[in-house]
Amino acid sequence: MPLLNGILILLLFQCLGEAIKQHLHLNIPGPVIGMVLLFISLMIHGQSPTSVTKASQTLIPLLGLMFLPASAGIFFLGPALNQQWFAILAAIVVGSVASVFFNALVMNKLSRSDEQ
Repeated sequence: MPLLNGILILLLFQCLGEAIKQHLHLNIPGPVIGMVLLFISLMIHGQSPTSVTKASQTLIPLLGLMFLPASAGIFFLGPALNQQWFAILAAIVVGSVASVFFNALVMNKLSRSDEQ
């Protein structure tokens, strides 16, 4: 049951982020807003509930499958891909570099807090 509770909490934050996006007419994806809200909530509480930890540990090995629909969608862009290939490539490179850099900062911070 803790796994189901954790998945429900994750889905609740995703839906909350989507509702905020729709209500405020933001150009940020709803799941990203939900993830930021979840992060803030976890920072306030100081620790992750066991159910959320269990659910996220179950979903992490499946993370590669989450990118499959987005990757397959590129093949259906057709002429738009030919016109926008440089912007798409730049977004992929900049996003990947920013993600690696941010994850390195977070891991550095978390590893320092574990030592204390």
